Amino acid sequence: MEGGIVWLIILVGWVLFNIFGKSDEEKTYEARKEIFDKIRLQLSVSEEIPPKERGLPNVKCIAVKVKGLFGNPNENKTKVFLTIHDNTDLGDDEFGLPILSAHPSFSEPGSRVFSISAVYDTSPDTYFPDWFSFIYIPKELLLPPKKGRRRLKFNFTACDTATNVTHGAHDDLGTVHYNASDFYNLTTKEIGYMEEIANKSKVEDLTIKLAMCMAATDGHLDQKELNVIKNWAKSLTLELDEDKAEEKKKHFSSFIKKTYTEAKNKKVSISKLVSEFNDKASKGQKYLAIELMLNVASSDDKLAAEEEKFINKIAKTTGIDLKTFKEMKNKIVAKVGSLDLSEKPSEESFGISDDMDDKEKCKILRKEYTKWNSQTTQKDPKRKKRAKEMVKIIAGLRKQYNC
Repeated sequence: MEGGIVWLIILVGWVLFNIFGKSDEEKTYEARKEIFDKIRLQLSVSEEIPPKERGLPNVKCIAVKVKGLFGNPNENKTKVFLTIHDNTDLGDDEFGLPILSAHPSFSEPGSRVFSISAVYDTSPDTYFPDWFSFIYIPKELLLPPKKGRRRLKFNFTACDTATNVTHGAHDDLGTVHYNASDFYNLTTKEIGYMEEIANKSKVEDLTIKLAMCMAATDGHLDQKELNVIKNWAKSLTLELDEDKAEEKKKHFSSFIKKTYTEAKNKKVSISKLVSEFNDKASKGQKYLAIELMLNVASSDDKLAAEEEKFINKIAKTTGIDLKTFKEMKNKIVAKVGSLDLSEKPSEESFGISDDMDDKEKCKILRKEYTKWNSQTTQKDPKRKKRAKEMVKIIAGLRKQYNC
């Protein structure tokens, strides 16, 4: 008990000393520090569903919020930047490779590097007193250098209006007045842009092999189909230096001959081929492969059921947007002379889902009807015939829903 009293006396004495024993200079420093901690620029990055007024989908986005001082002592405006870097293998104070954007509105001018900037009217002491929602970023727009779990560094800077950012880095740090950072863990299954570069040649070969195997599904490979594949391969050499282009042409010539024989003799494991392609190809490369297969399939002016079924299967396993795929396929459907689809265009073909009510379905079907009906007056007899077939199918669906 007596020991407890002694410790209480010591504690009270320590508190009194801290209150009265400090110099005026120490008190001033601590007061300033307390104020600075309240107004210093801070950044917060988290997952959040955006408010309805933002007009974004009702799904979790990356919410970037800012708080604190960001005024400009040099002029009456402040330019702010938000950049993102991959710091997975780096320290907090370092800046890794920049994150790319899948949409130009979130990119630097003339570049795919992610960057957002805005200019505010400010005074030297302008600040955000509470957390301000700077932006909500859909996660699928961010393209890291590699797939998997990535540690992203979000960096917010307040600068002079003449400040520029190139590849996620400031051209002149002397124009930066305030900055704040926060970290966010992003997990992505999509190939990163550095992996896309490393895998480019391999993915080109896999794309050719997919197209060749698709062409062989109807029991034969004709010259028109082969020519489409050869021309596609040739297009990949056009922007290369002369020596590299020649080397690439020799490779493609040898590879196409080998793949032709394997596909014709059914010696390719489709499951292994698709698995390797999905593991190495980016989403953009997957769309290019689908486009090539559609062009090869329609090169003989018909779309065979076996070919269409093969392409449908690939599209579903690659994870690409199926609505976009349907639009790509509809363009082919509209122009071929002979159509032997493995499956009639379904409600899903027109973007109709089970969770829609009849009113929503009818709205979509009316738009599709108008689109295809306008093509029934085409001069091209093939397009005209196909448009009439699609109008008939859509009319049947509209009747089903009393549209």
